[in-house]
Amino acid sequence: MTLVTEMAIDTARAVEHFAAMLRVPTVSTRGDANTDWTFFARFRSLVDELYPLVRENLDKEIIASHSLVYHWDVGVPDKPIVLMAHQDVVPAHDEGWTHPPFGGVVADDAVWGRGAIDDKGVLVSILEAVEGLLRSGVVPARDVYLVFGHNEEVGGDGIPQVVHTFRERGIVPGVVIDEGGGVAGDAFPGVDATLAVLGTAEKGILDLQLTAKDPGGHASMPGRKTATARLARAITRVDHHKFPARLTEPTVDLLTNVGVHAKGPLGTVLSRTDTFGPLLARVLPSAGALMNAMCRTTAVATVLEGSAANNVMAETARAVLDIRILPGDTVNGTVERIRKTIRDNDIQLDILGSTEPSPVSRTDDEVFARLRQVVADTFPGAIVSPFLLVGATDARHMARISEYVYRFYPFELDARSRALIHSTDERLSIAGLRNGIEFFSRLIRDWR
Repeated sequence: MTLVTEMAIDTARAVEHFAAMLRVPTVSTRGDANTDWTFFARFRSLVDELYPLVRENLDKEIIASHSLVYHWDVGVPDKPIVLMAHQDVVPAHDEGWTHPPFGGVVADDAVWGRGAIDDKGVLVSILEAVEGLLRSGVVPARDVYLVFGHNEEVGGDGIPQVVHTFRERGIVPGVVIDEGGGVAGDAFPGVDATLAVLGTAEKGILDLQLTAKDPGGHASMPGRKTATARLARAITRVDHHKFPARLTEPTVDLLTNVGVHAKGPLGTVLSRTDTFGPLLARVLPSAGALMNAMCRTTAVATVLEGSAANNVMAETARAVLDIRILPGDTVNGTVERIRKTIRDNDIQLDILGSTEPSPVSRTDDEVFARLRQVVADTFPGAIVSPFLLVGATDARHMARISEYVYRFYPFELDARSRALIHSTDERLSIAGLRNGIEFFSRLIRDWR
């Protein structure tokens, strides 16, 4: 086994490769018929072209037609490292962008394009790290898998099929790293120190359809309980009657860790979260949308449909609630609570799609300690802490076969940068890309 203390990172080459990847519009959509798969084929070919040592030394397999799995087989299959990212991105149109969303423009010390942060920045960081380690002659201490899903943005079948394949082959990951938390100096109110957060769990997802029906008719003669009025009342009741706030294990860990660095009374309270937990659960939701989402199951109406004409009452009015379920709650329990909240038996509830909250990954043994050290080495001075991811990632599927699933963007992302995800002018700084490559290089090289 060859060990090196440092690995040279060719930043200019990495930036060039990253920009090329961003120029391929691998946009996923709900329903395969609406996705242009030629771009995904082009993307796979580009990876082969840009990373010849990965192509020559790692076994490549395509699962679910488009998800990529690379196996760096070093003859130590027990507890392999699994590094994840996804190829697909959300749609983008030119309007409002400083540079075209699929232009892969390098400007102002950043690489611009849809997917720069979510999630091709991670993908290229992993590939650059592996290519560099191969070039340096580094052999990891155990097998490594690179898993690049193709339809994460639409909750697709790519990674579930990868997990099924792993399970059939008896592959039990020793650690899994996917997108998630990041590094920021403005992440927590009242704490000046830089915070690096590793998602040890993520909320469940429930798309719940509410449907109200009515005879309809001419809008000049509305009845007392139109479908749209009953639907609006149901949505308003859901909005007014929030789910109860409480602290989960990852949030308790986060509060306790930052409490050591918080100033004044806030630090005293946070460092004793075990005592002040109920008080914090009541207070934290008012600190902003993120804190609110970390403390309770949330529900918001995202789709509304009624009549197709201005002067015709809707015979069917429909809404979809996007619900994110706190660990400890369940899909069935959440549906029943919504049913009781709206208090209208004539409104039909239908589950369009759902996943339960993920289990909480372990933080009590050497695996998390090793990961914490790699993060600390890459981002000196940062407070490294577990936290609860309020969004959804492909990592939740890996939690079926491993207790050690963690969600982390190895980039420094301030509030402005975080707001660019899925938004106009998404971009990743060149310094951030270099940090990502360094993180994955360290992890692969130093993991035991």
